[in-house]
Amino acid sequence: MKILLRKSIYLLVVVSVIAQEYTIAQESPVPSEQNTDWTENVDASQFAEQKVEGEVESLNDLRAIAGNIQSLKNDVIELNKDLRKMEEKLLFPSNTRYTVFVSLSTGQFFQLEGVKLKIDGKLVSSHVYSAKQRAALSRGGVHKLYVTNLNEGIHTVTAFFTGVGVDGRPYKRAANLEFEKSIGSEFLELAVIDDGSIQEPVFKLKRW
Repeated sequence: MKILLRKSIYLLVVVSVIAQEYTIAQESPVPSEQNTDWTENVDASQFAEQKVEGEVESLNDLRAIAGNIQSLKNDVIELNKDLRKMEEKLLFPSNTRYTVFVSLSTGQFFQLEGVKLKIDGKLVSSHVYSAKQRAALSRGGVHKLYVTNLNEGIHTVTAFFTGVGVDGRPYKRAANLEFEKSIGSEFLELAVIDDGSIQEPVFKLKRW
């Protein structure tokens, strides 16, 4: 009896589920021919035009953003230059400022590699030059090697030049200068000059 009751309940459940699925299937709308052919009434060119317009607007926005970023970079660069000038004026007043530059002629007899600078016996600066920097110097450029405050009175400067000579041999030279610093800004040029008469470089310290 219990087994029969269980089977009856099971059959009722199965029938109930089948009936529900049939009812849902009956209530679901059957797509008509008009619905299956809805794409025939759509103008695809409108979507293509909208897509192209959207892409153009996005590209223009990106270009505008890139332009703004570049403009900001330029403003930051200019601002940094102005800040450096202001900092230099504050740190090195005009009455005590002393600036040292390096210059190079054609470099025919000497390839400059490095410079060391001593003021009053103390090593204050050193620099190793790249090929790009040497090329700029040979075209008439100058390199600001060192800026400091120097009081009035007697001072000594020693510059050490290292490089390669005409025959490829290592070249080391030193140049000395003793001078009296007065009130006001002063400049010192460490000049490497080709001397064609002796076919060797000449190292000079010039005040100006």
